[in-house]
Amino acid sequence: MARLKLAALALGLAISLSLPAWVVADCLKDRSGEVICGGGPCLRDVNGEVYCAQVRFGSIVRTSRAETLCGKGQCVTTLNGEVICSAVDGGAAMKQSDGSVRCQGGCEYASLDLCERTSAGW
Repeated sequence: MARLKLAALALGLAISLSLPAWVVADCLKDRSGEVICGGGPCLRDVNGEVYCAQVRFGSIVRTSRAETLCGKGQCVTTLNGEVICSAVDGGAAMKQSDGSVRCQGGCEYASLDLCERTSAGW
């Protein structure tokens, strides 16, 4: 029985370690010590405030102008500094050789409205 529990624990650990970090929802402490969590990855802005992507496979980026923006899918930054993301949850976005952007499911601009700040309430 103990061997079975140990084997199950080892299997669970192996599976959890094999998942990429972006698969797991994220939590961070903000400058005041409050724990903020989101459906996707989180990031502290230049003021120490924490913002998270709303969706599990979403993106969060800090621009060269120190703005924090989120997208539903992957995001890319254009030569003009615009952040363009896939409009579908976890969708791909890529820059073409001519500088244009193509996105799975269509493209949309990243926005602070696509970020969330949910207190963990601990």
